[in-house]
Amino acid sequence: MEKKIRVTLPKRILEIIECDIEEFKIKKNTLLNYIYEELGKTYDFKNYKSNYKGETEVIQFNLNKKNKIDYYGFLEENNIQNEAEFFREILIEYAEKGKKNRELFLFRNIVERLQIAIKEKRISKLSFKDGKEVEIEPYHLESSKLELANYIFCYNLKEESWKNYKLKYIQSVYLKKESFKVRDKSFIDSVKKDFDPFLSKGKVVKVKLTVDGEKLFKELTTNKPRLLSREGNIYTLECSEEKAKRYFSFFIDEVEILEPKNLREWFKEKYEKALLKYKD
Repeated sequence: MEKKIRVTLPKRILEIIECDIEEFKIKKNTLLNYIYEELGKTYDFKNYKSNYKGETEVIQFNLNKKNKIDYYGFLEENNIQNEAEFFREILIEYAEKGKKNRELFLFRNIVERLQIAIKEKRISKLSFKDGKEVEIEPYHLESSKLELANYIFCYNLKEESWKNYKLKYIQSVYLKKESFKVRDKSFIDSVKKDFDPFLSKGKVVKVKLTVDGEKLFKELTTNKPRLLSREGNIYTLECSEEKAKRYFSFFIDEVEILEPKNLREWFKEKYEKALLKYKD
């Protein structure tokens, strides 16, 4: 017989949980059972703290077979009189971790394997949720400046290039017996010192901005490229092509990409395709 758990949560907490289910592609039952298994059994039962106010909603899930085995013994041992209150506490604790830390918590097994690979300098095979596989030299685990996502900074052996891969896309990590020697330590140290998910260091993009484009450049700070120099309305930026695609897509006709040529062509093609949609 299934053990159904029903919990009333502050609406903001439920929204965070629902967003994580969507973003991390985790089933509700899987996520909530994991939270119970990892947080519930180490929770400080002496100090319930959730005095919540405002709008609430209900969430329901079923304990899985593994967690159901010793569930009632666990409640008795810890003198838990109110199941719903207990689950509300641990779900609030999870949601209040912040996105970066929730991701590290959910992908703990992958994080631990990557940490071993980094420490032991082991060549590793990453398998992704879309079926892609790569072999890498892993160097550093880091989060974006806004702390919204975690990345493994590494060297892709097949492509012979530096890469950042998002943690949430990794399905598994296999550590090979083969070790590697650290390459380009000065570059690695510079990436660690000022982490950029787009790996813009040493890459240059040149753009021409309109007056409104210059205003946007001052106002839009998320993923903003570093200004190297400026001559009139011509801006030379430290910026990878991927970062430029993400950042300048908001500018529409307020920016002209001058260099590099292939990035200019990418924007030109995007705008031409968009124009076709508006033709009668």
